[in-house]
Amino acid sequence: MRSVILSILLATSANFGSADIIARYAMGPETVVLSYRDNQHIRVDRGQMAYSIINGDQATAIISQGGAQIVMNVDDMGDVIASAQQDQRISIPDAHAVSLKATKEFSNIAGFKGRLYIASDGANSYRTVLTDSPAVIEASDALRQFFRRFAGAMKNDRGKKLLALENSFKDQAERGVLYVEGGFKLLSISHEQRPSGHYTPPPIGIQFNMPAASR
Repeated sequence: MRSVILSILLATSANFGSADIIARYAMGPETVVLSYRDNQHIRVDRGQMAYSIINGDQATAIISQGGAQIVMNVDDMGDVIASAQQDQRISIPDAHAVSLKATKEFSNIAGFKGRLYIASDGANSYRTVLTDSPAVIEASDALRQFFRRFAGAMKNDRGKKLLALENSFKDQAERGVLYVEGGFKLLSISHEQRPSGHYTPPPIGIQFNMPAASR
């Protein structure tokens, strides 16, 4: 459920700067690295084994496993995504059940000052820290765009419900996500120019890493 709250909090924002935004997050035991140039060029790396790319209309997931690299078109993964959520019994709340309550407490995370909010999905409540920092808002927007693309690929009522929820807090002034209780925290944000190839996915299919021939 925390992942649902997180996707809702990642609201829209204005562009910030010309260089790519590089944001590092702690998500549970993993360090996730977001690279964002614009809404047509987004990459999310999860450790050394998996990453996903949005390049124009194409969204691609890449997984390294057992000496092979598996490259999949996200639009062909709709049934897999929906099935995984069904298997995990993830409950997606209705938009009217989701709320944010501001507190008078503040916290400094990764050098950014944010306000503590209590987020509720109608069944559970979570502590989250949000900021009005333009850099953090744009990074949050990039993640929102990324998650939205996957929700759209589900092509079912659950996906449509997730897409509807993203509008819940679009007018929230403090909407840059610094922290969500349960396993999400911003570690750093920088501006760097990534090479264009960073956002170019490999060909769809399975590629095997062949050992080098001995000489």
